[in-house]
Amino acid sequence: MQKRKFHLQDIILIAVMAIVFGAIFVGTDYLYNALYIVIGPFANEVLFGLWIMAGPLAIFMTRIPGAAIVGEVLGAAAEVIFGGTFGIAALLSGIVQGIGSEVGFTIWRYKRWDWVSLLTSSVTTTIVAFTYEVFKLGYIHYSLQMIAALFAVRLVSVIFFGTVLVHSVYILLERSRVLKFDR
Repeated sequence: MQKRKFHLQDIILIAVMAIVFGAIFVGTDYLYNALYIVIGPFANEVLFGLWIMAGPLAIFMTRIPGAAIVGEVLGAAAEVIFGGTFGIAALLSGIVQGIGSEVGFTIWRYKRWDWVSLLTSSVTTTIVAFTYEVFKLGYIHYSLQMIAALFAVRLVSVIFFGTVLVHSVYILLERSRVLKFDR
């Protein structure tokens, strides 16, 4: 596959997706706060996969290197603008998550667009973002077993949302012919 560059239609598509995801992210911010009362730090891990969907969906739909970072950062920016509870910190998380997602597609040199590339992206997103948040969220102070349990829950969440749901959304949009994917 020839590496593409961003065109206006790609930017508009990613921007619209970012607005939608920004609204979803804000909604889940409040769900997170309620869930945290019940299951503590596992609330972040259960919902984490939902928070990374903008990146893999952006790159999977456009097939443009860098789209995962752009999609995730714009989604985080929309969350901030909409008044998300995490404020400006969501932007830094968006950058880290976007980079993690991008790495998964980079491994395949932007030539593979299937379950395998999405799964690879989910794994790299989990590793990159969890490594960052071990320190940011203070997980470093937990026992090794607790850290492993948090990582496992995050990985399952990211695989479900970042692989299964992203692929399903892509297929639904492709079948509906709402968007033409001629890549």
